[in-house]
Amino acid sequence: MRTNILRLAMMTGLALPAAGGVVLPPNLGSASTFGLLGGTISNTGVSVVTGNVGAQTTVTGFPPGTATGTVYPAPSDPTVAAAYLDFLAAFNYGNTVGSTQTLDDLTMNRTILGNSVTTFLVTDVTSTANINLTFDAQADSSEVFIVRIAHDLQINGPMTFSLINGATASNIYWIIGRDGTISSGGGPTNWEGNILAGRNFTMAAIPGGSETLTGVIDGCVFAESANTLAGRTNIGGCVASTQSSIPEPGTAGLLAAGGLCGAWGLRRRTRHRSL
Repeated sequence: MRTNILRLAMMTGLALPAAGGVVLPPNLGSASTFGLLGGTISNTGVSVVTGNVGAQTTVTGFPPGTATGTVYPAPSDPTVAAAYLDFLAAFNYGNTVGSTQTLDDLTMNRTILGNSVTTFLVTDVTSTANINLTFDAQADSSEVFIVRIAHDLQINGPMTFSLINGATASNIYWIIGRDGTISSGGGPTNWEGNILAGRNFTMAAIPGGSETLTGVIDGCVFAESANTLAGRTNIGGCVASTQSSIPEPGTAGLLAAGGLCGAWGLRRRTRHRSL
């Protein structure tokens, strides 16, 4: 029965409600092969990027930065242009998909459960130093975490992450409406999750020069305008994601689909009687 309803939903374009369903990851498409992607890219240290590096207009700082993939020339490289469009589509999805839970701020330790779209109630999020953010996949390593900030995200000082019960960094997506800035306050930052910024992303410098490790990002870093890495930043890259799962329909979806099935069946019976 459920299989037939889902097939009908796909054929008719019926929108199934998110309640009780599966939260789908942003579909990164061809952007998933990039570790660092943006309008412009600037790097001032011996950063290491897993995956490709590309920008719409200018790429500076590679070398001394290196990539395990290709550092594409700018501007107007077709591979970069396609990846950039896929990034924008993924960002727009993450920015509009319905919320399943909210958080007040990042001024104390927080826990985010998997299969969720978490939206901060404040438009600009500023973290307090020495807090821990826990991602709990609830014994399902496929569970997705979408964390959404309306405007700016400012990380001030050291911050730690705990990934428990099967949570993985590749399933965490930070959707930042405007600017994202990570400033560790003197020591390197280990960041978990993919960063998709609507304007700029900056990894702030720390004392020690271009050889000093500024931070490690276990994910990819995409920004519509400028991507800036100060010092040495290691970027782990992202894993390809596709929206291949079909959400479990809630009651309203079942009723709507059932109504369509009933109408279709009635039409068949009426037609049979007229023959």
